[in-house]
Amino acid sequence: MKKTVQAIGAPMRGSKVVRSRETETQCRSGVVRLLSRQSRAVLSFSAIGAFGLLLSACTPPGARALNTNVPLTKAPEDLSGAAPMGTRLWRSPELAAAERSASAYQIPPATVYRGRGSYFADLSPDQVDQVAAMCTRDVRAAVGRRFRVVDQPGPGVFRLELVLARLVPPRPQYAAPAGWNFAGPALSVGMPEGSGSTAGTMTMSGKLTDSQNGNLLVAFSSPVSPTVMDLPAPGRPTRALDFADAACEQFADDLVRAMIRQRQANGALPPAQQ
Repeated sequence: MKKTVQAIGAPMRGSKVVRSRETETQCRSGVVRLLSRQSRAVLSFSAIGAFGLLLSACTPPGARALNTNVPLTKAPEDLSGAAPMGTRLWRSPELAAAERSASAYQIPPATVYRGRGSYFADLSPDQVDQVAAMCTRDVRAAVGRRFRVVDQPGPGVFRLELVLARLVPPRPQYAAPAGWNFAGPALSVGMPEGSGSTAGTMTMSGKLTDSQNGNLLVAFSSPVSPTVMDLPAPGRPTRALDFADAACEQFADDLVRAMIRQRQANGALPPAQQ
């Protein structure tokens, strides 16, 4: 009888061991699935965080002019037609009175902003400096055609300081599902390699100060997007430099138009330079 009980009990204990192992296997499998879900969640949040950092890094310098500490707002209506779309501006209440006594502009070499949010396509640091020099040259020439440009500060002299912040030449327009265009807002410029290309943009910031006391009179941040039809193929520095040449020239013309419109609004437009 004891043998029978022992014989019957042996498989019963084995069954419990098998069930115990199955339960342990299921628990381990559940833990693995849980860890897998947690890992996927962590990776998902990490990807979202990285994407957010990427977007923030690609964001242009925002609602404040570089090297100033004043909030900017959309260019006012009295500059309509003179300030490019997207220009943000701040003007001192003292600007009108200062313009009535100002007779000349001092324009030092433009500097380059290389902090967070800056971007200069495929250009080397030396080439970026070259673009800043282009802008200095074009702005001095454009301002000089309408106002007096001097090399030294003095009574009635405004100091116009410019900062190059971003340069994004046109890129081929890439198609994407559901109508998304990952290259950005598209503007067809007749490029042979695709249906069109994204509109390139150069962003310039700057400030206008009284050259004698350093009082801030104007601060601005302005994007410029000239349409250029005959740029070289994408990915070459020559393409970015050619686009920058056109952008600097347009920025200079837009800036002078804004200066004239602003002076007209303040009743402080001096006679044209002879």
